Order: sequence, then C-alpha cells, then structure tokens
Amino acid sequence: MAHPVLDLVRHGLQLWLRGQCDALDHLQLDLDGTPKGLLKGRLDTARLQARGVVRGELRLSRAIITCRDLQLDLGRLRPGQPLPLAAPLSVTVDLWCSAADLQHMVLDAEDAAMGVALLTHFRGPSAGNCRGWQLQITDAGLRLLPPAQQTQIPPLLLQLKAVDHEIVVHGEGVPDRPTTIPLDPAIRIHELRFDAQYLCLRGEALVKP
Repeated sequence: MAHPVLDLVRHGLQLWLRGQCDALDHLQLDLDGTPKGLLKGRLDTARLQARGVVRGELRLSRAIITCRDLQLDLGRLRPGQPLPLAAPLSVTVDLWCSAADLQHMVLDAEDAAMGVALLTHFRGPSAGNCRGWQLQITDAGLRLLPPAQQTQIPPLLLQLKAVDHEIVVHGEGVPDRPTTIPLDPAIRIHELRFDAQYLCLRGEALVKP
C-alpha cells in the first residue's frame, strides 16, 4: 500500500517537472524511501524520466533527472502545490538532443542567437544570419550546412567538448579559437558525447529551495 506522504511527494515532483516545461510527451517517476524517513521529510532517491521535453526554445528528445537525499519541508507540503525543499538539492541530469532538437534551438529559434554567434565567431562578422542553414549530427560533432542556393559557402564543422564543466566548441580550420556556449551558472557539464543520432550530455544542477 502506498504511503500517503510518498504520494504527496510523487505528485509534487510531477508538478515541479511539468511546471518547468511547456510540453512533455512522456513522464515516469520512481521514488525510493522509507516511511520513517518520509515522516522526517527525507527521500533517498527520486528518478524522473521524460521524453519530448519542450521549455521555451529548449527541445530534448529524452531527459533523466536523478535526485538523491531529498529533504522536504513537510509543513508546506500540499496537494496541487510545487514541491517545498528544506535544503538545496543536487540533481544529476542526463539529456539526449536529436538533430531536429538542435536545429530548432541553434538555427530555427526566434532570434537564433546561438547560431548567429557560432557563425560570426568561426566565419567572421560578414557571415550574416543563419536563416536557411541546416544542422546534422555526425560521430565527431555537428555539421552546419549553408542554404542550398549558397553553394560557394562550405559547411561549418564543429566539435563540442566538456571542459571545466562547460561546453567548448571548436571549429574546423580554426582549432586555436574555440568558444564557449553560455549555460546557467547552476549547471555543470561532466560528459559530452555523440552517437549516430543524438548529442548526449551528463551533468548536474543545483536546485535551491
């Protein structure tokens, strides 16, 4: 039989995640804790798995969020309300971005600031906007293809690496001029890799009460 406090925690975590997103295709939540610990506001582990995550310009094909040693303020725990934390929470985050996800975030976003910044950095101020550019994922990194009518412009090949908990981008032909992708200060990247379909990231984030 489910513990009533555990049910409240599960519901609060679901609200917290959905409240951070504009859309979710799928959500699975697994909790691990003891009744004694729960009565003290402690939860051993919470694991959230989501697919089709949309938050503003952010697009993720898959996300796994793992929280350990969750400390709750039970006095403020209410059905239908966000989860009240009693202490800062360190969260492990695993993310998968498809080429379509990255296309939207880097090149097709309303202002496409990231795409423009990358083109300007590696191709110079005359590179212009990134309208019509297409993004592909390769085993080595990203390939940005210019609009079909601009056949005189070569593709831009980019390598991404996790360095000092940040995402550093190197452009082919100018390996000595890398740039860093801005991240929220609360996020630290530990691992970055590519497979045939996805950019995969592992990191951690600090969530404050």
